[in-house]
Amino acid sequence: MQSSTTIRLVNLPILFDTLSLEILPADIQAQISHIDACLPQTQCGLCEHPDGCLPYAAAIVLDGESYNKCVPGGQPVTDAIAQIIDIDINSNETTLIAAPSQWPIDATSERPTEVRAVIREDDCIGCTKCIPACPVDAIVGTGKHMHTIFTDLCTGCELCIAPCPVDCIDLVTVERDISEPERIAEQEDLRQRYHTHLRRVTEQLADSSNSRPVVSMVEAKLNNAASQSLDISEAQAKNTIAAAKLRSKIKKLEKQLSVRANDQKQADLEALQAELSQL
Repeated sequence: MQSSTTIRLVNLPILFDTLSLEILPADIQAQISHIDACLPQTQCGLCEHPDGCLPYAAAIVLDGESYNKCVPGGQPVTDAIAQIIDIDINSNETTLIAAPSQWPIDATSERPTEVRAVIREDDCIGCTKCIPACPVDAIVGTGKHMHTIFTDLCTGCELCIAPCPVDCIDLVTVERDISEPERIAEQEDLRQRYHTHLRRVTEQLADSSNSRPVVSMVEAKLNNAASQSLDISEAQAKNTIAAAKLRSKIKKLEKQLSVRANDQKQADLEALQAELSQL
């Protein structure tokens, strides 16, 4: 029977396959799982792990990476990780100081003050570049239409700031009095939302009818991970190329027929569609 710690590392999104967590000894898996559980799950990349909190947790255990890099977690998270990796604070090896944040320390939580992203909607041009940058799908909007950020879903990761070409996204501080059980539940919800985001993007990238370009770092890594996991035969490759050519011809005929009906072109279209369905 699997423990609750190892269950946390089961059925992960494909992005984390390269970590090979499932082959690690149980005690190492448990340590990684405990560290991941105490991280804030903002997936902000400020720890220099743009893939999110789990790769950072793995790097601490497997690569001896410094355990004080979680900026939004501040000193409480740094101290918690020190206990997990058995740093003896009573010895000469003292707990590290947490990586500094640009935001002031909240007196109650002892963490950096939390922030949320807000779009100045009058300035938004609807470019959609902020949408794929959000790790928890907190931004909604379509091309050339105003976007909105669901503040209650925003993690304050700041990842939507850089892609915005018109600098219409502001960060606002929020003050909260949240209990430890509430924080743990919130972190688990954020983690699940991130994993759902990764799985959705993976499905989009695998969909041959999806023509949306890869525009974010995480999407690029997911694309590479999905490609490496496939064992494509020569016949499959040829069929893929042939199908792409057929779709191009079909779209061209459909466009022509939408302007003017033509029996011969309609027949050609139906023949191409039948050929594509066979592939």
